[in-house]
Amino acid sequence: MRLKTSLFGMLAAAGMLAAGGAAAEYPERPVTLVIGYPAGGGTDIQSRALVPYLEKYLGTSVVVENREGAGGLIGATYIANAKPDGYTIGALNFPSMYSPIVQGNASYKEDAFTPLANQIGGDLALTVNKVSPIKTAKEFVEAAKANPVVVGVTGIGHPSQITALLFEDAAGVKLNFVPFNGGGPARLAMLGNHVTLGFMNLNEVFADNRSGALRVLATSGTERSPLSPDVPTFKEAGYDVQFSLLAGFGAPKGLPAEVEAKLVDAFQKALKDPDYLADARKRELTTLPLTQAEFAEALKKGNANLAELWKSKPWTK
Repeated sequence: MRLKTSLFGMLAAAGMLAAGGAAAEYPERPVTLVIGYPAGGGTDIQSRALVPYLEKYLGTSVVVENREGAGGLIGATYIANAKPDGYTIGALNFPSMYSPIVQGNASYKEDAFTPLANQIGGDLALTVNKVSPIKTAKEFVEAAKANPVVVGVTGIGHPSQITALLFEDAAGVKLNFVPFNGGGPARLAMLGNHVTLGFMNLNEVFADNRSGALRVLATSGTERSPLSPDVPTFKEAGYDVQFSLLAGFGAPKGLPAEVEAKLVDAFQKALKDPDYLADARKRELTTLPLTQAEFAEALKKGNANLAELWKSKPWTK
């Protein structure tokens, strides 16, 4: 009788453990996706485009939370300091979220994030308002050499400013920067002619280039972008400038291995989902799906190059 009681007790305990294990299986509740930029900007739009597919493969709701400010630093800091339990993930952009580390005004380090997957690769664009008489990159350089020019950028240390710094060297000009709090506000400022000239994310202004509201004079890719096939690259225009942004996703470092694996798997499946790819084509997103390892390696190389550029052209000085 005692043997039976002990046996039933052991079985009951095993059942409770199994039930407890199932209850603790990730994810148990919605996941928050933090975006450090305003609603309506490029990062916000492209991240939200993936959310339904991420929910499909993660098996839970994904709630987008915009924590904008300080050029993305507020959101990046929040992600870096979040509990590494898989319930807070974030949009992970290069170089915007890594420039503050080089600049020395970030409270987090390069290894504060666990890269999960990359979604987008994008060119940067030398852009002018439609009222500007400047029609080519060469005319822009001539204007900059004749008089000081002010150009809008999407933020300090953002890809648009990094591209502008590389352009300064290639063209032999000096530019004065007006930084905005992300691509959305920068685009609106250009459309309102609050700044006439700017370096912008191409994926945020290509439609304005088509409509004629803004003019894109040159782009930073190794070849012409399908978003603006009529626009030359900087190299074609005579300036050796090549730079692209990366826009992916990450989490605070220290994720449990099984949680990290589930997130990585869900992102990879979402990025390959035929319906997402069709939606991305419809939205004309410049998709660049990288695996976790590929994304991590690209960030490592990019940050090394960023540190080298800072030595010669510290952009906040």
